[in-house]
Amino acid sequence: MVARALLIDLDDTLYDEASYVRSGFAIVAREIAGLRGAGSVAQVEAVMRDELARCGRGKVFDATLQRLGIAPRPDLIKGLVEVYRDHHPEIVLWPGVREALVDLSRDHLLAIVTDGLGVMQRRKVTALGLESLVETLVYCWDLGWPKPDPRSYLKAMETLVTTPEQTLVVGDNPAHDMAAARAAGLRSLRVRSGRFAGESFEGLPADAEAECFVAAPPLIRRLETMS
Repeated sequence: MVARALLIDLDDTLYDEASYVRSGFAIVAREIAGLRGAGSVAQVEAVMRDELARCGRGKVFDATLQRLGIAPRPDLIKGLVEVYRDHHPEIVLWPGVREALVDLSRDHLLAIVTDGLGVMQRRKVTALGLESLVETLVYCWDLGWPKPDPRSYLKAMETLVTTPEQTLVVGDNPAHDMAAARAAGLRSLRVRSGRFAGESFEGLPADAEAECFVAAPPLIRRLETMS
């Protein structure tokens, strides 16, 4: 296999997605702190982070308001969710990722294939300065094909004019990235970064693994010599 094209995940592959959550929480905390009796921005943000650690993302805003003695009215929650989704994030690529992408672009076509609400993912891409580093970006949710649906990968391949034999998937989440790669008949490389780094995902092996994206280029080129 000579990997002419690389289909690369975004969240937790190229940057720390937790930093996006923290960025959004900082903006939402300012909104909540403006409500009577809510406390300072720092206090609100501390409650939000504690709720996230204890219960996950699902009802962080509701639980935060309740702990602060504020009724979590549906209209209020809706507004906070919109503030979170619409904010311009303060996030950065992991060290060395930009250089790794430039290195890979010398002999590969690059596409980012990412899940998540389109407006959020586009603002992440802009904040990270990725547009100029890749040939195309595929927003799976906009197409109605969230991973592990393989059709977003097939769309990226169509845009790049490449074949399964010439294409490699790179991502951190086997249940999404590796599963979609398998469904599309593609080989894959898993990066052990982000929130899924320590999970095993039985039955969803990648063709290779790297400890992080920066370590991926030599492994990608080694894979190309193995077929």
